[in-house]
Amino acid sequence: MRGNIRLAVRCVALAAATLGFYGMRLALLAFTFAFHKTDRRLTRFVFKHWAGTCARIVGMRIEVEGPPPEPPFFLVTNHVSYLDGLTLGSQLGCLFIAKSEVASWPVLGFLARQANVIFIDRKKRSDTLRVNDHIEQALADGEGVIMFAESTTSRGTEVCPFKTALFEAVARSNFPVHCAAIHYDAPPGSPPASEWITWWTPISFGAHALRVLRQPGLNAKLSFGETPISGTDRKLLAEQTRAAVQALFQPVD
Repeated sequence: MRGNIRLAVRCVALAAATLGFYGMRLALLAFTFAFHKTDRRLTRFVFKHWAGTCARIVGMRIEVEGPPPEPPFFLVTNHVSYLDGLTLGSQLGCLFIAKSEVASWPVLGFLARQANVIFIDRKKRSDTLRVNDHIEQALADGEGVIMFAESTTSRGTEVCPFKTALFEAVARSNFPVHCAAIHYDAPPGSPPASEWITWWTPISFGAHALRVLRQPGLNAKLSFGETPISGTDRKLLAEQTRAAVQALFQPVD
């Protein structure tokens, strides 16, 4: 019973927060258009505070360890859940790289498009050329870009091998790569984190989100590496950054 009440309250609060920040986004767009100013910083500001508000609504308590990078930056991290977007977004004004399927998801797809997510079609190898160019342009424009280099979510017990294709954008310009690791804990009395926080079982996004919203809350730890890594060989860069993420990584129970 309590879980269902918690679910209803949170759904209303998330909808209200999203509509409020979307209205702010539209107002800022009108302002920047009228005064011929760039909206990049304003977009980052709105997204960061929307993510932080939503994280608090779902009962997420976030601990940050290490220095977050300042834009422009390219950050790679492990990936265990769509909640990673709130965890990272609440701390960083950034752009995410996501699979193209996300664009068609109900609600979340619309929000991702508004946040200028860089979508990649993983079924087309040629799409990596377009996305690498997009990453380079975003960095040149002063943006922070985050890539989940495993290219899939996992149970959170290990850091899966990193895909190398999208490291080309930073390798060809020797742009430094920052590393981070995400870890989740379930509070006492809740099921283990691997059963409802991480998203690795064959369950739909909607069903998983309802499961999360019924729980009292969760703990997230975001650990940033101290020193970025540079290199001009994308495969070696992927290996080195994966090792750096593994050094920060804590398995999820």
